[in-house]
Amino acid sequence: MLKITTSPKSLAEATKKYCQLILTEEPASAHRFVEASDGTLTYRLGIGKWDKVDARSFRTHVRSFVQTAKNHQIESLALEFPSGKYSQLSLYDEAWLASTLVENLMLADYEFISYKTKKKSNKNLKEILICGFASKEALSGFKRGLIVGEYINKARDIANQPGIDLTPTALGKAATELVKGTTVTVRVLGEKELKKLKMGLLLAVGQGTKSETKLIIAEYWGAGKPTEKTIPKKKQPIVLLGKGITYDTGGLNVKPSGSMHDMHLDMSGGSSVLATITIVAKLGLKKNIVVLVPSAENAISDDAMRAGDIVTAMNGKTVEVLHTDAEGRMVLADAYTYSERYSPKVILDIATLTGASLVALGQHASAILTKDTKLEATLRELGEKSGDLVWPLPLWDEYKGSLKSHRADISNIATNFSRFGGCIEGASFLSFFAPKNVPWAHIDIAPRMDSIASDKLAKGSTGEPIRLLVSFLEQY
Repeated sequence: MLKITTSPKSLAEATKKYCQLILTEEPASAHRFVEASDGTLTYRLGIGKWDKVDARSFRTHVRSFVQTAKNHQIESLALEFPSGKYSQLSLYDEAWLASTLVENLMLADYEFISYKTKKKSNKNLKEILICGFASKEALSGFKRGLIVGEYINKARDIANQPGIDLTPTALGKAATELVKGTTVTVRVLGEKELKKLKMGLLLAVGQGTKSETKLIIAEYWGAGKPTEKTIPKKKQPIVLLGKGITYDTGGLNVKPSGSMHDMHLDMSGGSSVLATITIVAKLGLKKNIVVLVPSAENAISDDAMRAGDIVTAMNGKTVEVLHTDAEGRMVLADAYTYSERYSPKVILDIATLTGASLVALGQHASAILTKDTKLEATLRELGEKSGDLVWPLPLWDEYKGSLKSHRADISNIATNFSRFGGCIEGASFLSFFAPKNVPWAHIDIAPRMDSIASDKLAKGSTGEPIRLLVSFLEQY
């Protein structure tokens, strides 16, 4: 793991062990190494004018520092804490600046190489020294950034595992391992318990595989565990739901060639909420948080659910399965019903739900859908602040009509097989199951499931939207 340390000394005082990174206002194409007569090595990197750097470009610049060091086989890098240089970042305090700096150094250093047999070169980036740390605020942010960065990368490790190894059972074990050393408790319900709970949608999705379907439950009672049967308002938890489809073939409505190989990432919502609750516990937040991850493998077999099947949800509604690849909304629907026992204060569900969200937004932001305008504004604002960008789509009642089935209460896709508004359609389906009078939002992270070139991250899971969720839990 990359070692990141701080020093109150200036960059110029760093020992010769470190290559000193000196940022200039030259264009990004300007970069050069300079070796002084005393052997001190500096790397001068242009990032453009200071006053043009905003929160988004700052994060990208930080990631490029790591890329540069790796490309040049720099083992030890020293850089200066950038307090006061960027006028556009004056909106944020030093804690944000330090946390953002450290998080992005760690995210950029991450690589998933567990399955590689060839050993890497010993000339890897091993240490980064951040000079000029003086305030308690900055040190506080530094400690937060270390925790956030570490557990985002652990979530990426989980998400990047192939479906042959990361089954629902293995995901439950990974959740238990993830929370070790914290006060978070994890329970994993198997199919016997799910049948007793009548979670018919979750069970239907997983019925075509030998891998047992699970519901993973993680609880953190930072504000005190309620002992009353009716949970008092001050102890009502925030509930996070994460889609945990460990591999998605599309079922009998099989995905086309080229659209299935990365479907081990279809449980990214589940890994993100499990990492989030662990971070919250590590930070010691005085909040009550519950995480639910309905986990199944959507497989193809003679036992798999069929298009045309009618199944009964936990809340008693009947659902006509018109498309077996619209399975994520089905497992989340039963999780929404299960969440009612906690009297939640607010519910967020995180899911790689639809390819339609990519059509709508491209690959730079996740989609959010909610009827709560205050919740929407909060998520958008915190998305900008954290770096996990989100953008709203409408969740109007007019969209619900397309899901009314003539054979059952509702269908899992539009009954006319419309190609339009698929992301909205998924959230509209969930609205039939969300508890009444509880603010909730659906976050479709399919656009951010896999990294793109401009992210300056290793190929695979991005770990989003963990930074957004942590910021939300800190402030909501």
